[in-house]
Amino acid sequence: MAPSPSLYSRALGRQMTERLKRWLLPRLAWNQQTYGDVLRGYVSPRVRWLDAGCGRRLLGADLEKLEDGLRDAARQLVGVDVERRTLSKHRNLFDRVCAGLDALPFRDRSFDLVTCNLVTEHLADPRAAFAELTRVLKPGGVLIVHTANVRNYAVVVERLVERALPNRVRLEMGRLSKERGIRDRFPAFYRANSLGKLQSLFTEFGLQMEQARMLAAPQPMFLGFAPLALLELLVMRATSGDRLRDFGAGILIVGRVSRAHWVGESMAA
Repeated sequence: MAPSPSLYSRALGRQMTERLKRWLLPRLAWNQQTYGDVLRGYVSPRVRWLDAGCGRRLLGADLEKLEDGLRDAARQLVGVDVERRTLSKHRNLFDRVCAGLDALPFRDRSFDLVTCNLVTEHLADPRAAFAELTRVLKPGGVLIVHTANVRNYAVVVERLVERALPNRVRLEMGRLSKERGIRDRFPAFYRANSLGKLQSLFTEFGLQMEQARMLAAPQPMFLGFAPLALLELLVMRATSGDRLRDFGAGILIVGRVSRAHWVGESMAA
């Protein structure tokens, strides 16, 4: 028989925070679920798919059924990551390549779909990476980027804390974190992590925007202390509206390579 929640949890802790979340944000969806749902619209038996910076899995934990369905729906799914040990532990990819995103070992126009899930913040040179990501896309191919928003309060707080800690301590914290995983050992630069910067990169590399959405955080950072969590939930609710949407937790942007861009590139070559 499971123990009943403690008085603290019911009054000030996690259980109270969950009640507040259901009250203030009843339609709140996990950003990984939203990202996976968007992927469903672009994955089909005709699609050759590259997951760039694939890490250990396509989606977050507890979305295995959705992840496996997406994998099975594609004609081909290839994962690329700079970390060989991470690749070896991927839960469901058979085709894996160890490489950096600024030097992809694939021919031009190899894929119909390229995805980046929580990768863009780790790019030291976003322009070099986007040049490669679009190079391997076919005319009419789709790039989907899901990443953190540098203007969100949680990212601002995290960056301030990280700057105050020695690099050795930050790496150890990443190593011990079961929730965030191995990918977060890599430094985060946030050099293309606003909606405006991503839109500029998409335009520069011939991608026509099909979707651009700001996503709320799945839960407050102070989940275990309801008074602080309440303040966060109020901020999350405010940034879910149109007026403050630019301060949302995440960015989900989808672009399609225009055929005119590829024609122009071919003529220039």
